[in-house]
Amino acid sequence: MKIQQNLLFFLEMETVRICVFLLLFLSQTWAETDELQMVDMKQDVGRDNSKCNITVNFWAELKELRDMVITSKSKIEKLEEEKSELLSRVTTNENKVALSDARLSASESETEELKRQITETPKVAFSVGLTDAREIGPFNTEITLKFSKVFTNFGQAYNTHTGVFTAPLRGVYYFRFTGFSSRTNHWFGVILNHNDKRVSLNQDYNDDVAYATISNGFVLELEKGDVVYLVLPSNHVIFDDSSNRTVFSGFLIFPL
Repeated sequence: MKIQQNLLFFLEMETVRICVFLLLFLSQTWAETDELQMVDMKQDVGRDNSKCNITVNFWAELKELRDMVITSKSKIEKLEEEKSELLSRVTTNENKVALSDARLSASESETEELKRQITETPKVAFSVGLTDAREIGPFNTEITLKFSKVFTNFGQAYNTHTGVFTAPLRGVYYFRFTGFSSRTNHWFGVILNHNDKRVSLNQDYNDDVAYATISNGFVLELEKGDVVYLVLPSNHVIFDDSSNRTVFSGFLIFPL
């Protein structure tokens, strides 16, 4: 609103300037006319002194008016400079606002894209306990451990019936597990498999103490459909109960 008022003011100044120029033109015309009249009147001064006095007074007033016009012209020129400076500032501010709007729009677009990626990226995370049946094993062959107690299973990527985690998409995943033993003088432990490849063998011998534990964790790059699972080695035991001493967890760090 303030800018509109300023522009209206300057339009009024333009009108004043036109009027001033018109007065200058008229004053010059009047001056030329009066000079001719003064010549004639000087020739006839002896006949009528009152005409001469009227002409002199009119010329003085006209000169005063011309001075006023010149002063007004100077003020108008100064206002023109101020107008130009103001318009320049307005343009600069408009450019700054446009730049800010562009940056804000870009930030909003990036935020929306991030939200879209977060929304569209599958939620994959699981944490499961082995059993409440206490000790499992030993067996003459390796068996896949089926963790039956589900604490979380976002994305349903872990299958409690098979004991296998299946990657729903290509990405980098983190897996961690712990194992517990209460049988003395016996081996206990687990094997971490990625597809049909052994990633690690984690075992210990429980000699004459009341209990023993193992723990490990890995970051693995998986393709869609890859599987990860824990295996009980042959002639090994593992223990779990309601205290959840043997657990298996994993989650998607980021997709690839």
